[in-house]
Amino acid sequence: MKKEKIVLAFIAAIIGLLVAGIIFYIYESTKIVTPPKLTTIATVQEKTNPSKVSLTLSKPTDESVVESKVIQVSGKTKPDATIIILTSLDEKVIAPSSDGNFSATINIGDGQNLIEITAIARTGEQIKITKTVTFSTEKF
Repeated sequence: MKKEKIVLAFIAAIIGLLVAGIIFYIYESTKIVTPPKLTTIATVQEKTNPSKVSLTLSKPTDESVVESKVIQVSGKTKPDATIIILTSLDEKVIAPSSDGNFSATINIGDGQNLIEITAIARTGEQIKITKTVTFSTEKF
């Protein structure tokens, strides 16, 4: 008798799950989904003058090999720009002089280093230059 109750409860549970599954399937297949109302946002693109920001580098030269972990980064940009210099070990934010010249010392790590120099104008325009400098004490 006890065995029959267990089998009957198991069959009732399976039938209940099947009925619930069929009802859920019918509900999902007949459900009508209305797409959300889309609003269009107008975008205005400002015409930019490419001469608002400039960047030229005198040091370091690209793909140079140096024997010091402290190197000089220097160049010229617009006087009102902000200069950001990034390496894996160091970051500097500097302002150029009144004639646009800038200079900073940065730290680099062993082996190959990427130095990213970015000039950002007050308008938000930016120019980025990436240089590769390798630290090595070996003589070639």
